[in-house]
Amino acid sequence: MIFRQLLEKRGITADIPGISGFTNPADWLIDLMGGSNTQSGEVVTANTAPLNSNVYTCASILGGDIGKLPIQLYRRKKNGLERDESHPVAELLGWQPNQYMTAYTYKETVEMHLVTWGNSYSYIEWGPDGRPVSLFPLHPALTDIRFDLTNGSIWYVTTFPFPGGETRKIPASDILHFKAIGTSGLKGITPIAVIREKLGIQQSSDKFLGAFYSNGTATSGVLKVPTPLDKPAKDKAREEWQKLHTGLSNAHKIAILDAGMEYQALGMPLADAQFIETQKFGISEVAKIYKIPPHKLGLLDKATFSNIEHQSLEYVKNTLTPIFVNWEQEIRRKLFTPLERKRYYTKFDVTSELRGDSKSLAEYYKLMIEMGVYTINEVRAFLEADNIGNNGDKHLISLNYTTLDNLEKYQLAKAGLGGKGGGGSDGEGTQITEQ
Repeated sequence: MIFRQLLEKRGITADIPGISGFTNPADWLIDLMGGSNTQSGEVVTANTAPLNSNVYTCASILGGDIGKLPIQLYRRKKNGLERDESHPVAELLGWQPNQYMTAYTYKETVEMHLVTWGNSYSYIEWGPDGRPVSLFPLHPALTDIRFDLTNGSIWYVTTFPFPGGETRKIPASDILHFKAIGTSGLKGITPIAVIREKLGIQQSSDKFLGAFYSNGTATSGVLKVPTPLDKPAKDKAREEWQKLHTGLSNAHKIAILDAGMEYQALGMPLADAQFIETQKFGISEVAKIYKIPPHKLGLLDKATFSNIEHQSLEYVKNTLTPIFVNWEQEIRRKLFTPLERKRYYTKFDVTSELRGDSKSLAEYYKLMIEMGVYTINEVRAFLEADNIGNNGDKHLISLNYTTLDNLEKYQLAKAGLGGKGGGGSDGEGTQITEQ
């Protein structure tokens, strides 16, 4: 009932006049009713795809990485930037988006919806001051986008999963919509549609393995008899053979053939079809779709320590960074007022993802302090240590550093071409002498 109350507070009605798109069933409805069959005969939908171990692992990896990384809110000032943790958006994305979820659970759920459906929708509850107070994820199988041809506006149609759930239309300004790549720019394409056939092959392979082991790893074969048999006798012979010689409990038992019977196996299908290579191919295809390094899915054939480290950096740059930008731009567009957009923005903090070993991390912080980028207290804050007082807030820089124009004046003075006097002059009465 919480969603109904929220919608009624916003004045959202249940009627859906003038909205196109109800003539043909939507993809989510096809998925909901069972989806389309693949060539392998398996039904693969966005609802069933996460049951595939590879898709589940990709969803877990991407959802976990997005969920664990903090989203920082920054405010522009005349003299630079500052973190702002008092803004409601910082509270929603950093701690609790609604009364039922932590920020981690919310971000993980949203990203999982993106991985499987290609779209993630969240209803925005607004406070009396025009700022967001809650974010509620909507099930993507029950939510769709509509374009109103009468006035060119965008609406979202959703059915809330409470008893007797009603279909409602919600203004685009009240929906936080993260989308995967698409053809219209309004809605993303589900990755499951792209790899439906591959997942169907994997599901068939899993069922084949199950049947293979349920038969005690016995391969198919022919039971020869010396005399012709009628159909009831054939069925009885087959039934008795399967009862006594198939199943894991009967594996490797000695078979006794009566009356001149002879059993001839028809080969080992796992070896003939290179079954293991098929399984590896399925892993590679899913990893390719989601841009996940194969070693994260347990494919370690060509992995070494050095290239795994390189692939991990590539994963941050080429897989996570586009997702970050997708989130950051939609958050800025929907959760801030037009005036706030000029002053506020959000950014994922990827420091933890880029950290190396302790030695590399120490060298990095040392360099940042020597360049004056970080203060000692800022580095201690990264390490979750107490600051050392006011002296730790000062930026440090080497005395050997100077600007290029001063370096040129020094070289001219050293050559005796800098003006009057042995040491030369900088033209403004300041004497430059060699140290």
